[in-house]
Amino acid sequence: MDLYKETYKLTKQIPRGMVSTYGAIALALGDKIASRAVGVMLNQNPYKDVPCYRVIHSDGRIGGYASGIDKKIELLKKDGIEIKNGRIDLKKYFFGDFETSHPLKKLREEQEKLKSKVEIKGDVELETIAGVDVSYGKKYAHGAYIELDKNGNIVKKKVAKKKITFPYIPTYLAYRELPILNELIKGEKPSVVMVDGNGLLHPRLFGLACHFGVVNDIATIGIAKKLLTGSVIKNDVFIGDKKIGKKLGKIYISPGNKISIEKAYEITKKFMKYSIPEPVRLAHILANEERRKGKEG
Repeated sequence: MDLYKETYKLTKQIPRGMVSTYGAIALALGDKIASRAVGVMLNQNPYKDVPCYRVIHSDGRIGGYASGIDKKIELLKKDGIEIKNGRIDLKKYFFGDFETSHPLKKLREEQEKLKSKVEIKGDVELETIAGVDVSYGKKYAHGAYIELDKNGNIVKKKVAKKKITFPYIPTYLAYRELPILNELIKGEKPSVVMVDGNGLLHPRLFGLACHFGVVNDIATIGIAKKLLTGSVIKNDVFIGDKKIGKKLGKIYISPGNKISIEKAYEITKKFMKYSIPEPVRLAHILANEERRKGKEG
């Protein structure tokens, strides 16, 4: 899904003489959590016919980058909108009657259906382990795949590049990264894949590692540097009374698919050399190298 295009379509619906807000467009997309991402996408808008200047903050402030606010005010005034003390009266000028299919709502529903297919089991015969990661430029995502044997020797490297069509939105990371991760895993059959992202350790118990594991029918482990949700008790991570992962040093480990919590922890610990397990660390380095090579970002 190209969420940028969906956002621009909504913005084009705002009529002359009216304004909307980042939050209203996020709701039209299907989830208010996307409000910040809406601002990012509108700032990157490449189309002249998309009136991004008609989108303001929910308190009536014009908003935007300092260098562009004067231009935004000029265009709003040309539309016949009154601005007092840097603010617009939303009771008078607000537009929120968008025609929309609520794409984020549909993606959330898809996640709920797919999470029933997650398998948490312990028997994984480790022959090879892969790590995947994605580094982002301005327009392109650069993905890297590193495969190691069970002794930690590199047996394969692979990279891919795709245009970015989905911004970062908390709990929707899979839809940003799956296009390039799916490209990387084509033709590969590692025993386990370590993913730079969460598995079960996710508000919907279906993070990137789960989603990636289910759609590709592979064993996956989620490796996260921050605790997205839940609480830690003696290095075990719980959501409510349900154990869904473990803490190891500065990272949080959770099973994605076809592996148990304890097995995911055991394998991760085996490949710890620094603060991040080697498969993910090496993939991260390679992805960044590829990004720096790309002249177009």
